[in-house]
Parts: sequence; structure tokens; C-alpha cells
Amino acid sequence: MTRLLALLVLLSLPAAAVGGRSTHNLNDPELTFEHVWRSIDRNYGQFAVKNVDWAMLYRIYRPQVTPKTTDEELWDVLVTMLGTLNDAHVALSDGKRRICGGSTEALTHARDFSLDLVKARYLHGKSSSSRGGTFTSGWLTDRIGYLHMADLKGGNEPTAQAIDAFIGEFASATALVIDARDNPGGDNQNDGIVASRFADRRRQCMQSQTRYGPKHSDLLPTEYRDVEPNGPIQFTRPVVLLTHRHTASGPEGLTLAMRVLPHVTVVGDLTCGALSAQFPERLPNGWTLWVAFKVTRDHEGTCWDGVGIPPDLRVLNTPAEIAAGTDRQLEFALRLLERGAPAPQDESVSLAHLRTSLVREYARGARGQGVEAAVAALKRARAASSATCFFGVDEAMQLATQYLGRRQYREAIGLLEACREECPRLAATYAMLAQARLGTGDVAKAEAALAQAAKVEPMYPWEPAQIERAKSALRKAKLGSAATIFGRALADGGIAAADKTLQELQARRDTGPVFDETDFTALGYQLLQAGKIESAVYVFDKAVRLYPDSWNAHDSLGEALLKAGRKEEAIQHYRKSVELNPRNQGAKKILDGLAG
Repeated sequence: MTRLLALLVLLSLPAAAVGGRSTHNLNDPELTFEHVWRSIDRNYGQFAVKNVDWAMLYRIYRPQVTPKTTDEELWDVLVTMLGTLNDAHVALSDGKRRICGGSTEALTHARDFSLDLVKARYLHGKSSSSRGGTFTSGWLTDRIGYLHMADLKGGNEPTAQAIDAFIGEFASATALVIDARDNPGGDNQNDGIVASRFADRRRQCMQSQTRYGPKHSDLLPTEYRDVEPNGPIQFTRPVVLLTHRHTASGPEGLTLAMRVLPHVTVVGDLTCGALSAQFPERLPNGWTLWVAFKVTRDHEGTCWDGVGIPPDLRVLNTPAEIAAGTDRQLEFALRLLERGAPAPQDESVSLAHLRTSLVREYARGARGQGVEAAVAALKRARAASSATCFFGVDEAMQLATQYLGRRQYREAIGLLEACREECPRLAATYAMLAQARLGTGDVAKAEAALAQAAKVEPMYPWEPAQIERAKSALRKAKLGSAATIFGRALADGGIAAADKTLQELQARRDTGPVFDETDFTALGYQLLQAGKIESAVYVFDKAVRLYPDSWNAHDSLGEALLKAGRKEEAIQHYRKSVELNPRNQGAKKILDGLAG
């Protein structure tokens, strides 16, 4: 983080929180405390749910931090303050350790579960693994199958392939045990993919709200999530889902989806209670803060964050039992399924208030009928304000991001215009609208979108950067890109012409074509991929001279130099990259290899 940005962060704090201190020292413990308190104050989603007086906590903990506070003392103060939120998705890391604020933090990790024990004692025959070894399956009896999921991270397609293969292999089973114990999290789409293979019909399983606005009560309208059949086949015979206190995050989304299915019984202990989405933010002193910015509830409106989702049947393992070779939770699940399958549970509540996502309908319409028809249908549906439909702003922004990535600018514009009307204070909407308008070549409307952005207050830490990127793109659309002109001179006239052109461009840097580091980096990699290694080295060298404090520029030059066979020079730039960014693990690994 630059000193200027650190100054801007502090200037945005309430007057009571500033205290008149200088911001020039980024390791200033008071600056870091203020940043943490302010970030939670602006973005944390569950103040109202948990009835937290955050200003009062400021008065308690702020006096404990002075200019002489050591890093360890600051760490203890921040961890203690964040722990009052009882939220495992609020966390602090200093690069060596990561402490979460949830009630499960003090629990000994997974001593009440052992996958090795399950495989050695309970699975008949040889177990098999899939999805990179994270899915372990086998037969518990001749008729009851078993699947343990170590995590739900990674790509959606590998997850779909793995769960479909499992369902296919165990299609003849009379019952299944799905084990989500010791599963620390994953992609929130993966839990839906897994749950859809067990769904009997469409059911509501979850609802959420996103914090956006200066007041703690500023939450966007509720969004709803369903579980419904998907994939080639579904397993709808009796299922036991095993959970415990280290079933966390993504698997808790799976638990909410599975527990509304009549043929599924949840057995074990409460889950971790970490359901809200989170984002990381770099602190002035280099530490990282994770902020939970949503409120997630089950289909009946209960928030289990900080508490844990309760099982249908609570059965506990003890570390001593596991050490002695007994998994009481799994044995209970087996007895439950062997001695007469549980009767289907009444899950009629999950059918009572089903709502259709207008964002998903828009996506279907854009694919099937075209953008204009999809936009018209969305406008009609939003105007009707039916209780059976909802427009999810967060869901829409995620889809619009995908559209922009695929350069489907018209699709993005139709959705973003609806977001702008639904939530006019959302700053990222205008930045994305400007990008989409530029993609269609409409500079005037892009400029108008950014003019609107100037009238709203960005809330998330990444939004100012989004707006600045959009402004840079607008300037490039008007004035051109310095890197593009420089690259053209290099291609047409070689290094001498490129040097001359770059000098001319720098002479009018304030008024002429836009200098953007990412453009120079992209040019260098285009040359590198084309096999023009020396030209790539030349471009990356210029990028380093233009942006000497950029760890990425030094990293890219190191890569090109290494491909050019200039090992010692490459080492120098990789070292500089690590010096500028100690978290550059890729450069560290390369340096270790070069040293060996």
C-alpha cells in the first residue's frame, strides 16, 4: 500500500478515530488499529444480527494501542477485539499465523475424526479417491455407500465429474453416508453442485443479504438460494450427512441445502458457524484482515453464524474414542440406516415461499432469445414486483463480471443498468458500466457512467481501484495507450525507434497517451509467447524503469531474463520482486530452484 493510500484511509476515518496523528509510518500501530476498526465498521454484515455496539468496543480497545505498542501487543489487541464478533470468517494474518474470530478457534483441530480410521476399520475392501484425492469413497456394508469430502475447493467441473461418478458407482446402494467432517471450506457453487445430486425437487434452502452502506443496518435486499435436481442422476434414497465443529464455510452451505431434503438426516455435532462470504484486505503494516460482509440465513430465516447449524440427531465423538479406534458418529449412522431407514422428514416449509431469480432468468433469456428480449423481460418482471421473484444485486454483479470477462458487453450492460436502478449507491456498478460501454465503443456513455460514480461513496476497498481502472480505460479510449504506440514502434522500427518513441511519449505524459503498467506487462508477455525473447526482455526492462517499485514488473523481467539464459540478472530481479512483495511465493520458489 502506498503512503498516499494509507493517508487517504486515515482521512476517511471518523474524527474521533483519527486523533491527529501522522500517517507517514505505515508500521504505526495506531494507524493499523484504526484501519482494522474502520474496515469492520464499514463492511461487516452482522452487527444488527448480533446486536454489537462497535463504537463501544472502539472505546474499550483503542486506548490499549499507543505509538509504543509492539507488533505482538497489537496482534493480541486486534485478535481479542475481533473475537468479540464471534465470526470465524473474520480473521487476521501476519503471514506466519492466521487467527479466526469464531467460537471454534480454540477447539483442537479434528481430533474427533480420522479418515484413516474410517478407511482402515469401516470401509469394506479398497477405498477409492477422486477429485485430486479430496473425495474418498467405498462401501460400509454390501448395501451402504460412503463418501468423504476433504474440501469443496477448486473448479466446478471437476466437482461435478467426481460427484456424478460417485452417484453412478453407488447407484445400487440402499443408502449413503456423506461425510463433511473435517472439511474447511470451498467454492459456494461446489456445495450446490453436490447437493443437487441428492435433490428430489426444487426447494428453498438459504437466504442472504449483503452489507453496503455507511450504516450498520445498510443491507441490500434479500437474495434466495434453492437446491434443485441437476446432473445425470439423483440419489433420493436415505442419506445421512455427517457434520461436526470443523465442518466450515462451503460445507455449511451444503448442510443448509441437504437438510431441507426429506430423505436426508444430519447426524453429528453443530457445524463451525462460518457462513458469511468474506474478503481479504491488506493492512498498512502488511498484515491481512478478512471481513465477513454478508448475513446468511437458512430457509426459515435463522442465522446460524457464530453458533453452528444444528444436526437433526446430535451424536458426539471424543478424541479418546477415535484414538481407541471407534467412530461413534459413523457407527450411529450405520445403525440408523441398517435397522429400518428413517421416515422422510416433513420439509414442506422449503416449498412454501419459492422465489425465482430474475438474474438466472435473464441469463437464460440472453442465451436463448437474445439480449434485447432478455432486457425487456427483466424490465417487465421487475416492474411487476411479484412476491414469487427477486432480483439479486450481488448475483447480478457476479454474472456481469463474467460477461465482462467474456467480452459480452451488451449482456453486461442490460444487467448493470438494472443493478443501477435497483441500488443506485453501488459504486462498482458505474465502473463496470463504463468498462462495458467502452467495450461497445460508446465513449460518451462510459464517461457519463463515471460521472455518476463520482456522486456515490465507494464502500468496499477494491471499488476505488475499479473506478480508477475504468477512468484509465476511458483516458486510453480518448488519448490512446502509450504501451500500444511503443509496441508498434518496436515492431516497425526496432529498438532505436522504440526508444525514440518512448522518449516522446514521456515528454507529454501528462497530456498524451496513457501510461499503464498492465499494458506494458501485456505487451511483454505477447512478445514472450511469440518467442521474441530479447524484445520481451527489452519491454520488461522499460517497464521496470517506468515502475521501479512494482514487484510484478521485476518478476516479469526476471522471467524473461531466465528464458534468455541470463540467470544472474534474473536472480537480481526476482530478489528485488521478493523484497518489494515478501508474499511473492512464485519468485521465492524460482529463487530456491536457481540456488539449488
